[in-house]
Amino acid sequence: MGSVRCLREGPSATSMSTPFNLVARLTEERDRGAIVWLLNIGAEKYWNPVQPGVVDRGEDRIVGRVEEMNLLLCREQDILILREMPDPYYLDKLREWGFSIPRRIRVPRQSDSWTPISELVLRDVDLLTELAKVAEANDDVWFVPYAVTRLEEQIAARCGLRLAAAPSGVNAAVNDKIANREIAVALELPVCQGRVCGSAEEIGQAYAELTEQPPYFDRVIIKEPFGASGKGLYIVDGPDKLRPILLRVSRFAKSNPQAQWLVEGWYDKQADINYQLYVSEDGKVDVFSIKQQVLRDTVYIGSRMPVELGADAIDRYREFGEAIGKHLHAIGFTGVAGIDSIITRDGGVIPIIEINGRFTLSTYISFLERVIGDAKVFSRYFKVATDEPVDFRAVCEELERERLLYSRDTGEGVLVYTSGTLPTVKDESSGKYPGRVFTLIVARDWERVEEIGSRLESLLDSWQYQLT
Repeated sequence: MGSVRCLREGPSATSMSTPFNLVARLTEERDRGAIVWLLNIGAEKYWNPVQPGVVDRGEDRIVGRVEEMNLLLCREQDILILREMPDPYYLDKLREWGFSIPRRIRVPRQSDSWTPISELVLRDVDLLTELAKVAEANDDVWFVPYAVTRLEEQIAARCGLRLAAAPSGVNAAVNDKIANREIAVALELPVCQGRVCGSAEEIGQAYAELTEQPPYFDRVIIKEPFGASGKGLYIVDGPDKLRPILLRVSRFAKSNPQAQWLVEGWYDKQADINYQLYVSEDGKVDVFSIKQQVLRDTVYIGSRMPVELGADAIDRYREFGEAIGKHLHAIGFTGVAGIDSIITRDGGVIPIIEINGRFTLSTYISFLERVIGDAKVFSRYFKVATDEPVDFRAVCEELERERLLYSRDTGEGVLVYTSGTLPTVKDESSGKYPGRVFTLIVARDWERVEEIGSRLESLLDSWQYQLT
């Protein structure tokens, strides 16, 4: 590593006079500077090391390839680091649809499907040297990973890159669900009824209080402090489901006496709302991309954009976001944060269900207007398992046959925005080809979105058995 220089003393006076703002760089300042992008999904395991349990290598391979979502944000002058070079047909299609493909896409030497991408980068001296030369030649180069752990800090230090985000310790603290509740309380925002528990006995007591006292919740959710994509969340709708969770908690607490869990009532909802923040180093807070999320229980499956809320409700969310962003800045946080909230059945708003002090999958679809214009969009992903491999070209050809493929001329259709997650690798245990199809269903009105979405769902259902 001797050939790669250390972090420079600090940014130049010019860069300090105009703090980096990611939202501006992706909108009105798209020609300015360069960004090194890295989608290091799975950062939670570095913030809160725990036993991974059962490892599904096929699932891990698919999750790793969501890295291609970064292409929805990139500019031509940027550098994108991926674990695998994208399908050329996929890149050509994104260009045709209006996305900017970076001139420099880099893959670490000796890359594989399972090693965390940042570890792969740190092993590649040539790649680190190239990034260092880029940083040396240009004062306006920024490193924007999905999340910041000690690994991304090491990459920045070895290459002289400036991280457009808070230190890893701050990121970890902000991603703590119990700390999220404490932030809401400190800001005097409404919170879900419930409490923090430190033992199986306390969880049992909290469950009884929530289900046996007004307002008599039918279901209760138990949350571990860290987790993503629905992991570490347990929805309990009766004593039979509670017992095995209490046994698991008891075993864990014996070796982790400081462990805590959050137990809250499960609310009937009008809507799940996600809103994104960008907190600049100077404390400026941009609230952007307010979306209605579509969840299956606790797992995100898509978003509807633009959100169908009245102007007053949108203004309230902007006020919530600005207050939360200022609080985050005060505790040292900068960068992107995605906040999940709910509107309850009676119209009440709980502004913080959880804060992700990092990018979320929703962040990557937050700046589509430049490409698709003023349209209605339903982002939706599907799990599929096919009998034959289905690559990006095959998906597009199938959609085109069904007259479903997105067209810039008509401004509607289905836009598939990753290729590496598609079912192209066989799972030897099942004999199937598992994958994820990430789509944007685009039209000028919601009725047409529903129509296209229904046809798409029927088509993908048929893939569970054979390639049509």
